[in-house]
Amino acid sequence: MSADALRALWSLLCTRATLRRLGTRADVERLQVRRLNRQLALMARTIPFYAPYAGRPLAEWPVVDKASALAAFGRMNAHGVTAEAAWTAAEAGLREGNGSGRIGRLTVGTSTGTSGNRGLFLVSPAERARWLGAILAKALPDFPRRPHRVLVMLATANELYDTAARGRRLAFRFIDVRGGVAPHRAEIERFAPDVVVAPPKALRAMAEEGFAIAPSLTFSGGEVMDPSDALAVAARYGRTPGQIYQATEGFLGVSCSHGTLHLNEDTMLFEFEEVAPGHVTPIITDLLRASQAMVRYRLNDVLVLGGPCPCGSPLRTVARVEGRADDVLSLPSASGKGPRVAVMPEAVRCAVMDADRSLADFRAVQTGPSTVLVRVPDGTPPDTAGRVRASLEAALASLGARVEVEMATGIETRFDRKLRRVARAWQPA
Repeated sequence: MSADALRALWSLLCTRATLRRLGTRADVERLQVRRLNRQLALMARTIPFYAPYAGRPLAEWPVVDKASALAAFGRMNAHGVTAEAAWTAAEAGLREGNGSGRIGRLTVGTSTGTSGNRGLFLVSPAERARWLGAILAKALPDFPRRPHRVLVMLATANELYDTAARGRRLAFRFIDVRGGVAPHRAEIERFAPDVVVAPPKALRAMAEEGFAIAPSLTFSGGEVMDPSDALAVAARYGRTPGQIYQATEGFLGVSCSHGTLHLNEDTMLFEFEEVAPGHVTPIITDLLRASQAMVRYRLNDVLVLGGPCPCGSPLRTVARVEGRADDVLSLPSASGKGPRVAVMPEAVRCAVMDADRSLADFRAVQTGPSTVLVRVPDGTPPDTAGRVRASLEAALASLGARVEVEMATGIETRFDRKLRRVARAWQPA
């Protein structure tokens, strides 16, 4: 067994042992305090950016985001790797078809840059193995007792997936979906995966195109999973997809056997900022990561937190990942007075999809200060489009917003970028 495989196995065993000890919220919080104290001491000692905060409580450490972390990249990793060197290595890896680059033994990768800014990450071999062990422990509770054939379909490969490919009881296949799923049909059917991890649009495409596979588990990742996607996948494979909540910033959460998304509070501390009633943006502190600092890092996601799960886990649950904070619509108030009204993507989705149950898909983009363009599939009857317009106008009016809804037909599903059914292209001055 390779060193990486041994590290991953050890991580798997440690993750499961830790989870068994977490019977209550008090257990979770005690673990977090212990790991947080150790992590903050390590960050202050090894990360130049955080040296001034040694000995201070977490609340006095600064909140950072992607832009500020990139600006201080060279001072926010323990290896003195500059942003210029990291970009050079990452782009060399992309040119070579590896999806990520190398600096010494470090993996250097980038995010997809959906929000306009690509992020950089550094990961050591030990951290790669720990990531793999943790995700296997939580997503595949019967591994390694039972071997698995795992298909991962994402837009970019990197060495994290190479680590997974080396396990003897884990047959692993990575497929780049930037060109869609159809060109890979024969390869996927030959591989015959029993576990599939893919963006919702790829899971749905395979289901609707009748790929001859029979996975016992499917997980959506990389994009927000719309209920219409989940229904299409469940209709084909007999089970609603779970979710793997992961970003450049780390492995954030995974669904349990009940289908509930649990945050990885055993390895991350989550703080939350309210962005609208019932909706929060997470600020994360990785409690184990050492190569690159991830302390009080504000994500660009909007979440709706959930309640207790029947599985009994005390880890916090997420009822819904709404999408990105900068895709929340910003519309003028119906009265013409007061602040603009924030409209969550879920409110738009419900209004559009509830207008006509036969509607299979849509795109809604705020294109101006008060204008939302809604696209429906080619061939949608005019009366359906009319119901969509009326439903959306009524729903947003009930939220106190004024909107001008424009309708169009024709939807393009692209696999080389993340799918955003609700987006905001207009930015206030």
